[in-house]
Amino acid sequence: MDDVRADGGHGTATARTAAVAAAALRRAMAERPHRFLRSSVPWRCAFYAASGVVSGACTLLAVTVTVPLGVLLSPVLLGLVLLAGLSVSGVAVGMAERHRVRLLGVQAVRSPHRVLGDVGLRTWLRVRWREPVTWRELRYALLSATVLWLLDFLAVAALIAAATLLPAPLWYALFADGGAVTVLNVVIGSSASALTVTGFAALVLVTSGYVLTASAAVRLMLVHRLLAPAPSPGAGDMEPVQASGRLVDAFDAERRRIERNLHDGTQQRLIGLTMTLDMARMRLEEMSPDGAGRPLGAYLDKAQHEAAQTLAELRELVHGIHPHVLTERGLTVAVEELASRHTFAVDVDLRIAGRLPDRTESTGYFVISEALANVAKHSGCDRAQVRGWVAGGDLVLEIEDAGTGGAAPERGSGLRGLAERVAGVGGRLLLASPRGGPTVLRTEIPCVAAQRPAAEHPNDRTASATEDDGTTDEGARCGSSWRRTRD
Repeated sequence: MDDVRADGGHGTATARTAAVAAAALRRAMAERPHRFLRSSVPWRCAFYAASGVVSGACTLLAVTVTVPLGVLLSPVLLGLVLLAGLSVSGVAVGMAERHRVRLLGVQAVRSPHRVLGDVGLRTWLRVRWREPVTWRELRYALLSATVLWLLDFLAVAALIAAATLLPAPLWYALFADGGAVTVLNVVIGSSASALTVTGFAALVLVTSGYVLTASAAVRLMLVHRLLAPAPSPGAGDMEPVQASGRLVDAFDAERRRIERNLHDGTQQRLIGLTMTLDMARMRLEEMSPDGAGRPLGAYLDKAQHEAAQTLAELRELVHGIHPHVLTERGLTVAVEELASRHTFAVDVDLRIAGRLPDRTESTGYFVISEALANVAKHSGCDRAQVRGWVAGGDLVLEIEDAGTGGAAPERGSGLRGLAERVAGVGGRLLLASPRGGPTVLRTEIPCVAAQRPAAEHPNDRTASATEDDGTTDEGARCGSSWRRTRD
């Protein structure tokens, strides 16, 4: 059903896909009847409605059983547990509905929930209760269990009845035996009545195709409004920064090779040079106690100072390539440490639960580091903001400054280089920089569920671990922001 595949060729449907698919269904109904009925659209919609009857009936059964039991057992702990489970039951319904749209030829809608990884039940419940989409999913579940499944049932029942009565002359010829035959409580007493039943069944069959398609379009709009990721603020006004298309698969390996060579080779030789110059200066003082070697000593002091400064700059370069704190403690702490080294104020607000894959964190750190460097060089402002969160399986980062604006990718290779790096991991880079500011650089980097717990540090007041499940406390990692401002 190509006219309903409105995913634009991407591997994962976005929130907009469901709405576009609903519009495609409406366009299909506007086609000429013979083209519409010969297409796969009505039959896909019929299967979609039939599965909606099953899911809605199961949801209704769960609600009608759980609510009375929860109320009756509310004086004891079991009743509260049942009601608490019912409050998040919409999460399962939403997940099923986002995948059920594939019956219409639409790729599964991304989940708007945060990626939590391996966390305890209490942490998972606290996070889900604080997410607005959890309550939208509950509303959808109740709507599906009370209204939507009944409408789907009536439409599917009418379709099945019409399909059963359509060959009425055949039933009359096979089973009448000179009398009448009853099919679905419809009495067929003659050939003329059989033809009349067939004509009426054909009309109902055609009407059911349109009704089922309209019902599917309504369902898709509900999925779009209640179950799909909400558009991010400001993203609609951003323009994508195009990558040049060069291969970047070997970027991480090359970066680690350079980092290793600088650390183990050049940096060690500079340390040896500094120590040699210091020993030469001390030896000169011993050999010239009368001060005759002071001019030469001054040159040695200057050479030692230059070597020490070069060593410091090299260490800063190695640190900027891939800081050790990023590997040990994660993106949030690494960005906070990066922000503390800038001369202007940087507000860091990263809402990330646990750790993300190495490639995702290193790419995100690279983007933030380069963006803040560009702010220092070109914006002319004294404050910047770094925001980040995980939504729909993507790490979303925004770097904003209140500078003069007017940034454009075609004016230099910096933004294109960032876009190249992000495109290498399947992400995209967006830019909004009107004249006069502000400038907002946004990147969306694909990620998967966290694969390891965040490292604990004794001096980190925000990273506290729960004692019962050994996971990172949601209040520090998920529900609340990690903020650090350097003035």
